[in-house]
Amino acid sequence: MRTRRPDAGEGLQSVQTAFRILDELSNAHGPVGLTDLAGMLGELKPRVYRHLSTLKGLGVVFQDGRNGGYRLGGKLFSLGEAALEQFDLRFVAAPFLTRLRDQTQQTALLSVPGNGEPIVLSCLEYLDRLSIASRPGNRPPPHCSSQGRVALAFADEAARKRVLGRKLTAFTPRSMTNRQLIEARLDLIRERFYEEALDEVRPGINALSAPVFRDDDEFIGIIGIVGTSAQIGTPPPRPLILKLQQVAGALSAELNCRIYYERGLVK
Repeated sequence: MRTRRPDAGEGLQSVQTAFRILDELSNAHGPVGLTDLAGMLGELKPRVYRHLSTLKGLGVVFQDGRNGGYRLGGKLFSLGEAALEQFDLRFVAAPFLTRLRDQTQQTALLSVPGNGEPIVLSCLEYLDRLSIASRPGNRPPPHCSSQGRVALAFADEAARKRVLGRKLTAFTPRSMTNRQLIEARLDLIRERFYEEALDEVRPGINALSAPVFRDDDEFIGIIGIVGTSAQIGTPPPRPLILKLQQVAGALSAELNCRIYYERGLVK
């Protein structure tokens, strides 16, 4: 008896479902039960269970023995570290990040978008200033950080809806949590190619960020600076915005995208 092989469409759908499972687990704050996970995905429980069993066998998903919930497995940590080491953007961007730090005299950050959320890739502190650092792997909140809102602004609609559909935590009284205000802000970011977030994550701290693109205007990263509210005011000084956009434009051009120049944002 011959076993039917799944066609290419079925195989692709299975891969997509597996990644959706991992994405939902990555955004959870603890183990997620099978019923809840199936509801999040809009899939039948038996189908989700089959995927979870496969992912569990591969070590990328772990099942809690106490409550039966699922969370990400240890295998993903080693894969993540390897991906960070092999990701070219960090190395290509290194001289641009140094230039941004030295020209602005502020801590410079480079992040990559992960389904609508930023993941810090590199951080260069300006040593003569108050130390404000963010470790590689950190995830600034997508709704109330400058890097987060840039990531959201250029994410696809599904990712935006997923992020903004969750409970939006206020880290300070100034944290932006109103979904309509955030959506309006995302429109503004797509128009002006920068964002700030004064006192939204930590009181007394402001950050200024801009998108990075490659090839066919593909959004691949966020570059920015972080400093005290006295050093980076609101609205940010125009010369400071220009320095940031010049570096973001030059890095994008290095990656074969001249969108900053085509839009007349930098010369």
